[in-house]
Parts: sequence; structure tokens; C-alpha cells
Amino acid sequence: VVVSPHLDDAVFSVGATLAEAAAGGVEVLNVTVLAGVPDSERPPGSWDRQARFSSDGAAIRQRRLEDAAACRAIGARPEWLPFRDDQYDDDRSEIWSRLAPFLADADAILIPGFPLLHQDHVWVTRRVWEERAHLPAIGFYVEQPYAEAVWFRRRQLPEHGGGAAALFSEPINWSRNRPRLAHWWQKQKGFTAYSSQLKAMTRPGVRVLIRVGIYDLWRRGEWLGFPG
Repeated sequence: VVVSPHLDDAVFSVGATLAEAAAGGVEVLNVTVLAGVPDSERPPGSWDRQARFSSDGAAIRQRRLEDAAACRAIGARPEWLPFRDDQYDDDRSEIWSRLAPFLADADAILIPGFPLLHQDHVWVTRRVWEERAHLPAIGFYVEQPYAEAVWFRRRQLPEHGGGAAALFSEPINWSRNRPRLAHWWQKQKGFTAYSSQLKAMTRPGVRVLIRVGIYDLWRRGEWLGFPG
């Protein structure tokens, strides 16, 4: 089970690794925690306005379609929880009761781990980590496009610390996974499925796609971290 705060984080970050796992016969479940309320007609939040949606429900309906297409591209099964992201000041007290059953049956769990710049990512990672004594093995993934932005601006890498290691004062051993070229191609197909989000980015979406690709190529893979 890979835990995605928003409808794109897992595929952007570790899409090739997930495609590799699926191709090897592993059942890959992509659970998006803040997948919104599709029948809502509330005014759009700041990010949804930037993506030119007329309501938060309209944004979520389109974004779920995009996520479904992206998950098909990498061979994962999507699950969407009906909670809104930080654009909307909603109660989050019921999230764990909806998320926990997916994690309890997992063989392994991946959650955001670096650089943890978005408050939604921090909240999701902290919430899962708090329950680690009752869960299967937990690992962390390097988040995109945040990691490439941190590298190009600050030259910071997960091995340097920060992210979950700083948040939990826990040593994390990071290593790269190098999927085959076919799995990278699946990731690119999944990446481009999120057309509304690529259009909404302050930097041109194509440029973000290229920079993430350059980062992954330079790093020779996607990076995963495990405590200890």
C-alpha cells in the first residue's frame, strides 16, 4: 500500500517503482487520503481556482478521473478517501478510521518521507507513523516534484537529513530503486495523466516533468527510505 496525500503524489514520486512491483505480480494499492468530495458544490479553494475549476467537487471529479488513468498506466488500484485537502478547513478526526483498514492488511506501507514541505504531507505521514506499533513495515518515499525543486534550489538530498528523519528524530536509511526502462515509461504516462495539475503548476507542467525526469536520471532511480 502506498499512501498518497493528494491525487497524484504517489505516481509523481514512485510511479516506476510501483509499476515494477505490479509487473512482478504484487498487488499495488494506491490510497489517496485527501481525495475530496466529488458531489460538493462549494466554491473552489486557491489551488482549484488556479486550475480553473468552478467548484471543489468539479475539481475532484476531474482529478479522480486523472488518478484512475494514471493508476491504470502503472498497474495500481486506486482507493479514494472522501476528505478535502488544506485548501478547505475541514475536520480530520474521521480520517484514521477510514484509512486504517487499508493499512492493516498490507504487506508493506510507503508514506511520504522527503522533503515533507507540504503541510498535508506532514500531517498524513505523522498520522500513519503514530500508529506504527500496530501496522506492518513502514517505508518512506522521496516526494516529487518537491525533491527536484529542493535539489535545484538548495542542493539538498534525503541522505543529508531533513524530512521524516528530522520530523521524528529517527535515522532513515535511503537507497535507490532502479526499475527497467519500460516501468519508467509507464511512470511518464501516469505523470501526464494529471493534466489539470500540470496546467495549474506555477512552473510550466512540461518543464516540471522534464526536471523530475532529469533528477531521477541523475539519481539513477527512485529513492526509498527505511527506519533504522
